[in-house]
Amino acid sequence: MGYTPHLRQFHKSRLKFRWLCSCLLLGLPLTITFCGSEAEAGGGRHGVVNFKPVGPLSPRMKDGAALIHHMSRHAGALNDYSLIFETITFKEKETVSEKGRLYFKKPKLMRLEEIGEYKNGSVAVIGKEGKARAHAGGLVKFITLTMNADDKQLNAANGDRMLDSDFASLAGLLERRLQEGNLARATETPAAYEGVDGQTYVLELYRQDEPEKVLKRIYVDPISYLPVRWDDYDYKTPCSSTWSAVKTNPGLKDELFDL
Repeated sequence: MGYTPHLRQFHKSRLKFRWLCSCLLLGLPLTITFCGSEAEAGGGRHGVVNFKPVGPLSPRMKDGAALIHHMSRHAGALNDYSLIFETITFKEKETVSEKGRLYFKKPKLMRLEEIGEYKNGSVAVIGKEGKARAHAGGLVKFITLTMNADDKQLNAANGDRMLDSDFASLAGLLERRLQEGNLARATETPAAYEGVDGQTYVLELYRQDEPEKVLKRIYVDPISYLPVRWDDYDYKTPCSSTWSAVKTNPGLKDELFDL
């Protein structure tokens, strides 16, 4: 049965509206901060201090596998937590700044709220059934879409999946990199580093044939063994992420992950 002209036009309007909502959820138009040529600051890039893929950062570093094990064990022991994250993504001709709140509860309940310029006002949750629910900010915030948890619309500005943004998944990524043949080195004791608050361990991933070329550099809290800063140099679009205001095991309610 074909559509009547009225219903056909209504159907097209709905499709256009859903497409618009998806574009807003993706944050395509108004979320990019344009920069000119690369700006060096403190040996870094675009104001991110110590953002350089050259290592080792410290002259005294040892095998980092044990530190990765500690990171994985401590992250896996957390029942729930909340935090504020910031990610600076360095694209070829532009820099994208993303800031948001992340809530996590076992087994894999997640809530992400964008509070910076990138996708401002957007909220996404992954619920008990494993599906994602999300809405954009602004005028269409009342329109909620349902999608798979690995849908690209939920990706961060650097391409990371929301599904992989919890601490346990990040530690698991490091473990897989070791299994794939990457090597890791870590500082022997915590120390203060420019661009990071407090004292931290430094963990670097690299290849055996290019030990001076750092793939990833992670600054790790010496008490919680959680990352406080994570620099990805091996991405197509390099990026630097930080985590702050981390509250572990606060007893988050399941209702927080409904939308």
